[in-house]
Parts: sequence; C-alpha cells; structure tokens
Amino acid sequence: MRVPDDGWVLTPEVAEFGDQVAEVLARTLGTDLVGVYFVGSVALGGYLPGESDIDITAVTSTALTDPQKRRVASAVVEASAGCPARGLEFTLYRSEIAGSPPAGADFEVNANGGPRMPTAVHIDATAEPGFWYVLDRAIAHRSGLVISGPPARRIFADVPRTTLLEAMYESMAWHRAHEKATLYSVLNACRAWRFAEEGVLGSKLEGAAWAHPRWPDPGVIDAAVALRRGEYAVLDEAAVDALLSAVATRLREATLG
Repeated sequence: MRVPDDGWVLTPEVAEFGDQVAEVLARTLGTDLVGVYFVGSVALGGYLPGESDIDITAVTSTALTDPQKRRVASAVVEASAGCPARGLEFTLYRSEIAGSPPAGADFEVNANGGPRMPTAVHIDATAEPGFWYVLDRAIAHRSGLVISGPPARRIFADVPRTTLLEAMYESMAWHRAHEKATLYSVLNACRAWRFAEEGVLGSKLEGAAWAHPRWPDPGVIDAAVALRRGEYAVLDEAAVDALLSAVATRLREATLG
C-alpha cells in the first residue's frame, strides 16, 4: 500500500487496481509510458468505498494516433470491469501538455467504465469541456499519488489561481445548465467556494465540511453529503441553484481580484 503525504492509507483493493491499470498501460504504450497517478478522491483523501469513483491519470511521452488512442481506451475499459469502486475515470495526457499550464482539455484519451458506471470513450479533446481537465491536472500536480513513474509534481505543471478560478466558474455554469440538483453540483460548489476563499484544493467532502457553517441553508449540503455516502436524501433544486449562483458570483469576484 502507498501512503499519501497526509498519512491516509490506500485500501489494498484500490492499490491493487491501480497497479493493474498501470500494467495494462505499460503493455499498451511500452516505453512511451511516463507515469500513472491516482487523482480525484483517492489522492485527496475523500475516497468512500462503494460510493466513490477511482480517478487515474497517466502520461505518455508522445502523441498518439487515433488507432493507438482507441487501443488504449479499449484496454482501459476492459480493465475497468475489475474496478473495486463504482467505476474508473481515466485520462491520458502527453508529457509536453502535462508539463505546461492548461488551456483546455488537451488530453490524448479519456475513458470511463466500471461495474456501475456507463462506458464512455473520448479521443477528441476539442469536443469536451476543458474545465474538468484543468481541475484534474491541478489536483495531479498538488496531490497526485504515484502508481508508477516519477512524482506527479515533476510531471504536471501547477495551474495558476486565476485559471483555476475560471475553470470553477465555468463548472458552476455547466452544473446549472446540465446537472443542477445533484450531489456533485453541491459538493463541487462547496469545494470551489473554499478555493476562492482560502486557496485550498481539497476533496469534495472537505469542501462540504468547510462550507456547512458558512452557508445560510446548510440543509442542502447535508443532503448532498448524505447522498454521497449512499444514504437517502432529497435535494431541492431551488436551494441547489441558490448555492451555485452564489458560488459563481464569489468565483467571479475572486478572479477579478
């Protein structure tokens, strides 16, 4: 098992699955594979067995052709069947891109799948919203947990604060348009609000704990946390929208300085 800097210990099944994905990538990419890393809730210490996804990011030294991208995606999706969590969210970047400040999605491959996650494969980065991947790379630089390869901080460039604030602002707009009354809307808003105020890019649950005493309607946060833990709860759409709107305003204010 690997131990992150904060002392949180990976469960054996998560560590083993990470090794399996790294082995699949090594067979598929060969010597072009630079490194493989846990990001998301696993890296941030917010992983909940049975409820969380497992987010893995990898880096290749060269650009891939479309047939190569599809081979990587197919191999990763096949491996995701053995994911011990809800599913695997996987993204592969070129090292030149990972080492530069992000301007958009800019991935080589994005592939998701698993026991309780729909399979999705994307090989055209220009067709995907860039803000998710900006956040992904910021987490990789700051908290990425090595499965194989050099430390993530050496591979992924840090993301400037203004770029992160803009990405979070765009994510609030996306949630309001596409995915309003969901636990992810609430928890992403809480994490973004905390970042705007304190510059901390933590887990969603840490963001919820921080925001709870600061938001006048903490019931909406309680409901989102309950849903995150697999418990029954109902989210009020108007209450969620009020939180998203307020956080979007705060993010814009922080961006403008």
